[in-house]
Amino acid sequence: MNPKIKVGLIDDEESILDLLTILIRMLPDFEVSFATTDPVKGLEWISRGKAQILITDIVMPELGGLEISRRLLKTGIPIIICSGHQKYAVQGFRVKAVDFLVKPPDPMELTEALLKAGEKVDTGFVLRQVIDEDYVVVGEKLSHRKHFIRPSDILYMEQQEKDSLVYLEKGPTVVLTNPFLVSLAKLKSPFMIRVHQSYAVNIQKVQTLLPDECILISGQSVPVSRTYKHEIQVLMDKKLIR
Repeated sequence: MNPKIKVGLIDDEESILDLLTILIRMLPDFEVSFATTDPVKGLEWISRGKAQILITDIVMPELGGLEISRRLLKTGIPIIICSGHQKYAVQGFRVKAVDFLVKPPDPMELTEALLKAGEKVDTGFVLRQVIDEDYVVVGEKLSHRKHFIRPSDILYMEQQEKDSLVYLEKGPTVVLTNPFLVSLAKLKSPFMIRVHQSYAVNIQKVQTLLPDECILISGQSVPVSRTYKHEIQVLMDKKLIR
C-alpha cells in the first residue's frame, strides 16, 4: 500500500482548519500533517518537508498566502489556495497555485484539487533538500566511490602536493584531486577556517590554540601560521573568559 500524501494547512480561521482536516480525513490517499493559524510557522514546516502539498489562505496577519507561495516557487511543492476573496484567484495562478478554492471549501472541489496536486508531488524534493543542506558528496581519487559527508564531521583538511586530504572525526580519510582552495569551497562548511598555507580546520573541533599550532578534540595537532592565525584568534577572543 502506498503511503498517504501529507498535506499542510495554513489559515487564520480555526473553523476552516477544522473543516479541511475533517474533509481530508475522509480521503484514503491523503492525511493532514500539520494545521496552523501561524503562517510563519507553517512556512517553516512546509520548507522543512513536513508536508508534500500545502493548502493556504490568502489574507493572514504577518505573512500572506501569496508571499508564502512565492517563497515556495523553487521547491515545486503544489499549493492550493483556499480563500473567501475570489478577487485573488488570478494572483494565485500567477504564483503557480494548482487550484483555487472558495471558502468554505466544497468537498468535491477539494478532492479534485488534491488529486490534481497529488500528480505534481515531487517525492524526491525533501531528500534532495536534506542532502543539499546537510551533506556534501565527494569522489575518491582514482575510484568511482562516492562519500556522503556531513561538513560538521570534518576535523581538518590538508594539502599534499596536488591532492587535498579530508580528515573526518569518524571514517576514512578522503582524498580529493581538486586544488586546496577549490576543495575548501566545495565542502560548503562555514566552520572550515584556513590556518596555514596547507591546512584548514573545523573551528568547532579546535580544543586548544597555541602560538604555532592548534590541538583538535581528537588530540591531533595542526600547524598554524602567523599569516592565518589572526582570524582564528578573533573568533576565540569573542568567547574568551578571563
